[in-house]
Amino acid sequence: MKNSHLTAVIIINLLTFLISVSYEMVFTVLPFFLVNTIGVSMVIIGLIEGGYDLITNFVKIFSGYWSDFFSKRKILFISILFSIISRFYFIFGKKWDDMLIAVSSEAVSEGIQVPVSDTILSSEKKEKLGRIFGINRTVEGVGSFIGIVIAFIYTLYFLESTPYQTYFYFSIIPLVISLFLIFFLKEKKKVRTYHIPIVSWEVFFPKYLILFFILSFANFGYSFYILKIYGDNLSETETIGVYIIFSVIIAAASYISGKFYDRFGEKRFLEITSILFFVSHLLMINLPVAGFIIFAFADAFLEIGTWATIGRKVKFRKGFVFGTYHFTVGFSSLIAGLMAGYFWDSIGAEAPFIMGTVASIVAFFAIRRYF
Repeated sequence: MKNSHLTAVIIINLLTFLISVSYEMVFTVLPFFLVNTIGVSMVIIGLIEGGYDLITNFVKIFSGYWSDFFSKRKILFISILFSIISRFYFIFGKKWDDMLIAVSSEAVSEGIQVPVSDTILSSEKKEKLGRIFGINRTVEGVGSFIGIVIAFIYTLYFLESTPYQTYFYFSIIPLVISLFLIFFLKEKKKVRTYHIPIVSWEVFFPKYLILFFILSFANFGYSFYILKIYGDNLSETETIGVYIIFSVIIAAASYISGKFYDRFGEKRFLEITSILFFVSHLLMINLPVAGFIIFAFADAFLEIGTWATIGRKVKFRKGFVFGTYHFTVGFSSLIAGLMAGYFWDSIGAEAPFIMGTVASIVAFFAIRRYF
């Protein structure tokens, strides 16, 4: 049984790695593809960015629930099929609504895959969970880094001779390998009974729900940051080079932020998070590369701050409560993305980041006053 679980952990880590490689191969160059090839407006960029987060987090509410009753292997298989479908929309799509379908399919894939993978990983003994999940997030970071490097090499050497949509074909390869890996995943069939306690509004910790809605409003999607850097007379290759540095920093920041959370406690940590967002958005206006680097820390701190805080407080119905928080964060990102796109088009490229500084200030004083 121990060997069976070890095999499951290894396969989940391999799946995480391959899916991350494929994702970054596409999504690293997606902002340039949407603007330069499809010709979308920044409002559509905001819709696509925010819609992705909303759909992913909405699906997460249900996917963990489904995994209790249906084969996890089959659910993972379906999730990867959604990802492959998205690639074909990227390859053959001609209009912005084709891209919206492509991004939505990828969002459904992630929304299904992440909670199910986490459920499989969490079947290990509790005292080992930190190490198991730490390794998994590290593997995800390595996969993302390799995917970004592949995109960097493409823009540096092959962009002029190979269209984006031809390049997207190669992102299918890791997904096909993932499909075959799933057949080696073993799972023990169990019959479970559940006691479902009454759910009240208090179980969601509403003041935290509101706080993370506000903080997520300052986190409106990587595309805006990437395109702001790109707009400051950098090429696609130079911009992706900055993104490579960003991916390394955010991986390190994720590790550091966990230690900071344990050392400083919830309130001070969340205050630091809001300050990091404020500084990053302020720098994005005139020094976008520096702002993007600080944003790596802000993003990592928000991730740890949200799930560590809620994880410590929730006593039951964790999947449902976590799913609700995922949906709230995604809904906030959708609204923020649409507003950021509108402000970019109607006022200027600096306007979304001014909005971000305001959201950060509101979050900071809310933490000081109510937490």
